[in-house]
Amino acid sequence: MPAESLVAPGTTVPLAPITSKDGSDLRPSSIELMLFAELERQGIRYCHWKSNIRLDKTLCGREDIDLLVHPSDADAFQRIINECGFKLAVSRMGAGHAGVFHALAWDPDVGRLLDLHAYHQLVSGDSFVKSFRFPVEEDLLARTAPLMGVHIPDPASELVLFLLRMLLKHNSIVEIVKVNAHYDECRDELSWLLQRSDINEAAALCEDWFPSVQIPIRQMIDCIAKGSIPLRVAMGMRVAWALRYHRRLGHAAAGFSRIMRVGKHFAMRFRSRRNLSLLTGGAWIALVGPKGTGKSTLAKLVAETLGKNLDVKTIHLGKPPATWLSFLPRLFVPAVRKALPNERLSEYEKPERRAERRYSTFFVVGKLLVAYDRRRLLTRSMRAMSSGTIVISDRCPATNATGLDGSAFDDLAITQAGSPFQRWLMERERSIYRRLPKPRLVLKLSAPIATALKRDLARRKPGGPDPNAVLRRWTLESEAEFAKSILCSIDTDGDLEETMRKAVTCVWQSV
Repeated sequence: MPAESLVAPGTTVPLAPITSKDGSDLRPSSIELMLFAELERQGIRYCHWKSNIRLDKTLCGREDIDLLVHPSDADAFQRIINECGFKLAVSRMGAGHAGVFHALAWDPDVGRLLDLHAYHQLVSGDSFVKSFRFPVEEDLLARTAPLMGVHIPDPASELVLFLLRMLLKHNSIVEIVKVNAHYDECRDELSWLLQRSDINEAAALCEDWFPSVQIPIRQMIDCIAKGSIPLRVAMGMRVAWALRYHRRLGHAAAGFSRIMRVGKHFAMRFRSRRNLSLLTGGAWIALVGPKGTGKSTLAKLVAETLGKNLDVKTIHLGKPPATWLSFLPRLFVPAVRKALPNERLSEYEKPERRAERRYSTFFVVGKLLVAYDRRRLLTRSMRAMSSGTIVISDRCPATNATGLDGSAFDDLAITQAGSPFQRWLMERERSIYRRLPKPRLVLKLSAPIATALKRDLARRKPGGPDPNAVLRRWTLESEAEFAKSILCSIDTDGDLEETMRKAVTCVWQSV
């Protein structure tokens, strides 16, 4: 892709590799190219207003997309991003800013979520509060130039905004730590902007846009390029004072907001959670399939991919954590199964044993306790889902009586129960499963049985590989049904990366 080309209206942009500044080839995102081509075609007034030194990585989905869009074009812009596959996202901890919104899109070609930050007004300052409003949107949109098919501010405009943004970031302790953790990148961006800019033009522009800032522009440049942290803090305080009439939050309100936002930020990091959730809310996604089809591996990859931007929670419904009701009985299960070999789960999975519908009270009680544990785990998970979290589960209760992860007892089993007490336990277990919530999407995984056996040999788990268990459960797990859920079948015999992209594509279409 040429370094200074503008996408012509109505043309299709080829997916040629972009050569990054380090000389490596990056695959551009087809969704981003479509987005910028459509913005150009419909005459949307916009610009990618910051961090354009990394625009090559932005076009490949490796950096955020930061667009300033004219408020009058907001409706058309919303339609365009919707057509390009973007979904609106909101802050779970209420950390949004007026005039700014997030949207995400999944691009299977690059295997990443694209993170769009759309601004209808320029707000800046530290990354948590953004205490300042720069009322120069009209002027900035009138001074744009093309770079890689994208409208960006002309060099002088971007230099002025960069200087003010970097110095304002030195007004809070948290932001000082953040920005100086990778300060070499700031110096690199300044050097890149200086190579493209006319400093005298930038000085005149700064005086026109921000007449209250009486600090010479060369002094600000030298401070960012060569100044120590104390000097940058002092300069940042001078800039903040000069721009005090551009504050959208007063000092006290900004300080309180910063404390609240930083506290929530680190609380979520401590819990390994993300701030963003989709505007449409959360969803429960289940991965099911026979043993050896890659449920655990794929669930982890899908969660990691979506969890880079969204709040995602993973659970294992095949092994729900013990509740107060099942904790003590679980301690005795290994000893009982060792003393009574016929009570092992593998015995009940044999076709002849299943056909007989003969169950001991010990087995029935165990199944009832597992049902309680699954209900408790799902109850907590549905609370998180209702708050916007995407819940990804390894396995899911089947709605037909296969005995695997769902109810183990059908009508015939209840009829043949050994005692009224056993019949009551069975009916109670079935009642729990009937009332469990259903996942929105079930990813039904499949693979040749030879592949499953090979994978089982490589599994590291207590007891080692168990090919007999794979063969014994293959038919049962393949016949599981999941009523009232969207089904998406995925063959996991191919390349793991491609399989992950197919799975995430199915998930993204359902949320």
